[in-house]
Amino acid sequence: MNQEGIMQKFIDSANAVIYLKDDQGRFLMVNRRMTERLKVSKDEIIGKTDYDFFPKEEAERFRANDQQVTKAGVPMNFKMTAAFANGQQTIFDHKFPVPNLEGAPNAVGGIAITVTKTEL
Repeated sequence: MNQEGIMQKFIDSANAVIYLKDDQGRFLMVNRRMTERLKVSKDEIIGKTDYDFFPKEEAERFRANDQQVTKAGVPMNFKMTAAFANGQQTIFDHKFPVPNLEGAPNAVGGIAITVTKTEL
């Protein structure tokens, strides 16, 4: 198995949403949990943005948080509510800059854990 396959298997094993976005907010990589939450395939997510999956106000908050992390250049935590395919979820979203990624100089990575009581 190549390094990319190993990394994908690793992130797919997590019970958290894991993603990587380019400097325009387009998804470069997602894990299995993200596909389950949005009820779409990885191929339907890659290259799209939060605006393709969430109401405009929520997508704008996600994008603003990404830009805040990029500007500050440090990891940051956000607690927010978002509308996933299975309903409103309160999430704890840990975002971090991924600098100098080829093709995306200001990429943002994230790990989001649901903190809604029904998910615990």
